[in-house]
Amino acid sequence: MGMAVQERRLTAGASAALVLLLAATIARGDGLAPLRVHRPLGAEGPEHRVLSERTLVVGVEVDRDEARLVGYTVKPRPFVDAARHAPPRALDGGVAVQLEVELLGPRGASFVRRFEARPICLHHGPDAQPHVVGDTIAPHRESFTLELPEIEGFDRIEVGYYERSRGSTRRRLLGARPLDRARFDPAGRPTGYEQLAFARSEPAEAVVSPTASTVSWPEDHGDTEDYLVFGSEPEADERINVVIVPDGYTYAEKATMETHASDLVTYFRGKTPYGEHDPLINYVLVYAYSEESGTDQCDCGMVVDSAMGTRFQSADGNPCGHLANRCLYYGSSCDSTGTSNIVAAELRAPVKDVTLVMVNTTRYGGCGGARAVYSAGNGQAREIAVHELGHTLAGLADEYGGNPTCAAFANEINASSNGTVGAWPEWIEDLGAPVEGAQYYDSCLFRPEPNCEMRQLNQQFCPVCNQKWALTFYGHERTAPTAPLRSVHPAGPVEVGTGVETQFSVSTRLGTGEGVTHELTWSVEAPGDGEPQILAGGTPEFAHVFDAPGTHVVRCEVIADTNFVKPLKYGANVDTATWTVEVTALAPPGEISPPGSPAPLRFADATSLTWESTAAATTYNLYRGDASDLGGAGGACLASDLPSNSATDTGSPAPGTTWAYFVTGRNSVGEGTAGHASSGAPRAIATPCN
Repeated sequence: MGMAVQERRLTAGASAALVLLLAATIARGDGLAPLRVHRPLGAEGPEHRVLSERTLVVGVEVDRDEARLVGYTVKPRPFVDAARHAPPRALDGGVAVQLEVELLGPRGASFVRRFEARPICLHHGPDAQPHVVGDTIAPHRESFTLELPEIEGFDRIEVGYYERSRGSTRRRLLGARPLDRARFDPAGRPTGYEQLAFARSEPAEAVVSPTASTVSWPEDHGDTEDYLVFGSEPEADERINVVIVPDGYTYAEKATMETHASDLVTYFRGKTPYGEHDPLINYVLVYAYSEESGTDQCDCGMVVDSAMGTRFQSADGNPCGHLANRCLYYGSSCDSTGTSNIVAAELRAPVKDVTLVMVNTTRYGGCGGARAVYSAGNGQAREIAVHELGHTLAGLADEYGGNPTCAAFANEINASSNGTVGAWPEWIEDLGAPVEGAQYYDSCLFRPEPNCEMRQLNQQFCPVCNQKWALTFYGHERTAPTAPLRSVHPAGPVEVGTGVETQFSVSTRLGTGEGVTHELTWSVEAPGDGEPQILAGGTPEFAHVFDAPGTHVVRCEVIADTNFVKPLKYGANVDTATWTVEVTALAPPGEISPPGSPAPLRFADATSLTWESTAAATTYNLYRGDASDLGGAGGACLASDLPSNSATDTGSPAPGTTWAYFVTGRNSVGEGTAGHASSGAPRAIATPCN
């Protein structure tokens, strides 16, 4: 069901057209009380807020005139809000659109998600032919999935974007839709609508869907395999999840589908920089089956009933099968659309961040857009997928030319209008001057090197592209909380005495033996210094002895991918572990296991002694003597510098005698007290251990 266009309304159901101040929108989105809060390791940004124990995944279809709720489901994992809400950005003349989805709750409460929906053109009507330049496409109607919290009473969404109008910025509302029973999709799981936090008892509203391609799911064939994960499903929330949606595979071709997907993943894992960062990536094949094999070839008049409705573009004056018709994409053209089926497939994946549509055809083709599409049966299939994902995930531009006129716009990542330093001044010393010809133009635009994966297949990515890839891998919302830093030790603030050696360590998501190099720098800021002193580097472990009492700060700066990223562009690849260390003047330890101690000195069994453990002692000395001599002095060293609070004594006293034991603690200052005799006087040690 479509959602009528109007300007921003304050609450669901209001009819008046109202303008909402941008600051108010941000405040409404940030105002929900979290269930719990945590701060990622090494992060300088805001805390992460867990807003719900489960996550809603919502699919919407958008064009210039309206937004449509395609479907939604729920996933059994917490929804974590990074609280990095992008400020509203008005639509400009380009095809990168910032969409805003607002989840509405009771009494005006709401949660806002803004995301870059690129590329889509909202300057023309939904039925206008898409803009195809090279192998990238900007359609006029596109679908997207996004994650939202599952909260009681929050059962309606609004979709819109911001535009400039009469000198001010207004939110243009594309539509509103309840999260009702009719649009809930169990996505292959047993969860029902009734189990949702916001479920209502009203009967389902009739759903009128556009003509769609025919799709069948595993359960329609008595198959229990919903998806196949290449990677680690338990780490899905910490990895970038590339969902592979198949098209043009019948159920009889399931083995072919799996072979194409497996070959693709194997190839990615051997290609720089995907392979070096493989622990940060999951590939998820979702099983979906078509009625007929193959894809539409609109330029050749060939139409098949494939699940996702992919097609080669119309001839546009070119003969059937011409290379100029190589853009392979989805959306209505010479057949019915399968966009809603693509969304349904994405909803079935455990987690989805970016989608590769894998098409069962031998014809050469592919296109990059909101999703990347490629010909899986072609000899160049894997290279096509590598290239197209460069557009869709990393935002890289094509570097080939073809248009003899002078361009006026470049993405300023790996294509630039600056012929002196490009958008990569940090690389000029290594690469030399930029090379003319990029982003479809022969003149006025420049690329980093003569050749690159983004210019021609079967090449390596140029250093500038690899740098952008590295920052993408580390800066993604899934990976950023645990990369580069995976863990630190000790986990929290440290309390220690002067003269005591203290151990610190860090671990990283990627080891330096996996094709990446890391730079680790340890520093300590002592009280009154004002500036940290660099004391070590190149190691994940650091030991330090604090000489002066007071508050010290220990830091380990981790810079990942130093072989991919130049210092000028350091950002998401940098984390800093920080410890606050409270240092006190150290004295010899106090009495070990004094009278009344909850951990007295005792025999745990016939030969094993235990006593209390104290942070003030680094080692222990154990004494033994005749009980009659220990009233004020006596005892001889039985064991010295024991590292823990236990020891063994297999000896036995002579008949008629009794042994008594006592323990002292030691640290860098010296040996602690042996306690007091029954008279109250300090006990003297007859034969000290040291």
